[in-house]
Amino acid sequence: MAKGFSATTVKSWFQYRCERKVRYELSSDDELASVPVVKDVREQSWAILGKKFEDGLVDALGQAVLKPRRDERVLSESLSAAFLKGQRPERYAAQVNLFPKNAAAFLQGTGLFLNRNIADLLRIDLSSSKPGSRELTIIDIKATRHATAFHKAQVAFYVRVLEEVIREMKLSDLTISDHGEIWRIADRATAESREFDVDRFALTPYLRLVDDFCANVLPDIANKKLGNGFDETFFHLYFKCEQCSFLEHCRRSIGPERVRASRDISAVAGLTHEAKRALNRRSIFNVGQLAAAEGLGRMPGLSWSLSKRAPLLVTRAKSLATEEILRTEDEHTYLMPGKIDCALLISVDHDPVDDRVAALGYARIDSGKRARQASIVVPRSGGLEDERNALTAVLSELILDLSQIDEHNLAIEEGRSQADPLFAHIFLYEPSEAINLQAAIGRHLDSEAIRNGLLNLVRLFPPEDVVPEPEFRGVHHLPATALRSVIEQLFALPVAVAYDLRQVSQAILGSESNAYAPGPDFERPFSSLLSIEVIRGLRENSPKAQSRQAIVEDVNARLVAMQELIAWLVEKDSSAAQKGASLLRLAKRPFRFQASFDPLNAMDLDVLLACELLENRAGLLEALINLAKPFQRRRDSGRSLVKIHRDRDFKGSQWGSRRFIFHVPSESREAELSSGDMDLILHNDAPDLRLNPSMWQEISCRIVDLDPPLPVNQICVEVRKQVLDSQTFQSLLDRTPDDGWFIDKAFFDVNSQRAAAFISYLGREVSA
Repeated sequence: MAKGFSATTVKSWFQYRCERKVRYELSSDDELASVPVVKDVREQSWAILGKKFEDGLVDALGQAVLKPRRDERVLSESLSAAFLKGQRPERYAAQVNLFPKNAAAFLQGTGLFLNRNIADLLRIDLSSSKPGSRELTIIDIKATRHATAFHKAQVAFYVRVLEEVIREMKLSDLTISDHGEIWRIADRATAESREFDVDRFALTPYLRLVDDFCANVLPDIANKKLGNGFDETFFHLYFKCEQCSFLEHCRRSIGPERVRASRDISAVAGLTHEAKRALNRRSIFNVGQLAAAEGLGRMPGLSWSLSKRAPLLVTRAKSLATEEILRTEDEHTYLMPGKIDCALLISVDHDPVDDRVAALGYARIDSGKRARQASIVVPRSGGLEDERNALTAVLSELILDLSQIDEHNLAIEEGRSQADPLFAHIFLYEPSEAINLQAAIGRHLDSEAIRNGLLNLVRLFPPEDVVPEPEFRGVHHLPATALRSVIEQLFALPVAVAYDLRQVSQAILGSESNAYAPGPDFERPFSSLLSIEVIRGLRENSPKAQSRQAIVEDVNARLVAMQELIAWLVEKDSSAAQKGASLLRLAKRPFRFQASFDPLNAMDLDVLLACELLENRAGLLEALINLAKPFQRRRDSGRSLVKIHRDRDFKGSQWGSRRFIFHVPSESREAELSSGDMDLILHNDAPDLRLNPSMWQEISCRIVDLDPPLPVNQICVEVRKQVLDSQTFQSLLDRTPDDGWFIDKAFFDVNSQRAAAFISYLGREVSA
């Protein structure tokens, strides 16, 4: 049976990469009913918003646009043809009916045909490159801040359809521009306004994508068989599925009504589309089969990423199959400290349409108890002023608390107080919350309140445009903790698809505790942040919108659940520490603001100095995070030589130094360590050595290239006299078996201290 499709199907593929979604969209109602598949036909809030935004922009064009008649949703074929022939005075045409009468040439032999396609907007101008001709530009209108690849692929598909229409109409004087346009929400405006920015892009690369999809991918998907009791389509559940009309159908495969072990492996958090395909090819289809797949990582033919993540995925599958909380192979984490006197919790909800903060919450926890009522603000609109007011109101409280803690610890340092010092740490739940907070602060660097009063937050959560180097742009570099990352690293939980706060807190704390239990209108399948339906309902004053108070209560419930999870992690760490193997290894000093950084007299040099210090901190923290991983994962990432065998040693090239020859096992010979590395440490894999930066100078080494070269299974390492004479290294020599040596990348920064000193010198010269 021939199957029809439109630009929506093309956009769907490049947005979701879901074979099942595309196949279902190609199916008739009768074919879906035979499976059976029930489609959610409710119009989504984002779709309603998109139509309003499009209508507003088209109306703003006034008489310059040819629009459908009032009783029609699509421009008639006759008006569409008249516009293309140049028989209309309008420059633009909206909702243009693109429907070739003959079979499209680019679909010949595929068994597919085109349904009606409706282009948002077409524009005709005189051609600048071909005198006497007209040039047609295709415009897609999107209620979004960012034009994505799937938006552009949709425009490219319209080009292919228009080419067929123009060929049929024999319009030799009409050409199509080699650039398309996306009209989107203006960067400094809201979705309710009629302001827009234009993203103009070259069509050629997207035309290639569309041609390949239509010729090679789509026909194969269309041939997948559906029927009563069988469905050949491949699917995978992940966070993007939340917006899919077929989500509830697919969720049945991992639903509670199924026996745990028989649930589809999509339920295993962290599994990708390609990983699932690879496992399916090895007859691993459900959770029970994956849980029993010991040694999966050693199977031939697996991709590098899947083979390295295999032990973690197997452990997560075991947790799902048994509904037990299990430990991962990670012995500890460097993402969170074990000692926390003051936990400072932040919650950030983001409106992806307006690209603004939708709700902001903050709570201070002293010794496990709320210091006061949480501060929670829901901005009144998606405007910049309301976002700035929310940031100032909530984060000012965080700055005041940090200032109070700083003063407390300063008094102790100066001998003015005999109290115990306070260890403070900032927590969010999702890494994306820190990213959204960074972006929000970055939107207001022109505000005096942000640049001065909140400049310490600029240092803690720096926007990307003030971070010195691209490699330091990552949430794991921030001096704060995303709880989700800690839990994912240390524990395998019986949660499906994602480690969102609702599932995690209920799995760890129990449903009858302070776990996050959202109301029906707030619950999402794979996330615990506010849904776009809740946010847009409030923004647009929808009759079914949730009240501001209901949103405040939901944010507060999440802050409470975070508090309980922190307490649980600290308790687990305390129990492990009593056995000599603590889980939380981030060693922090009592909190102090950077002494050389004055946020109340902030200048550009202050921001530069803050970023230089952040860069140094980021590199050190990244090194510690890598060193905290088990040696197998350090080895497989190419950053470590593990279990190398000491063979012999002899006099080094420097006075008092020593050179050691080690045999390198085959598993470690792909390590990306060389004589140019200045940050290598030689040790026995004891965590108290490799995770203690103050000890690195006592175990430092460097790789030496000999002439003639050593065989590939040997390496020469030189150790300086100062290291040889240290008690630490002498102890290593005495106690480490010949085959128990390790070499890792640590962290060496020769520039930050000099750069910070130079910036401080410039600051003194400017002030003088």
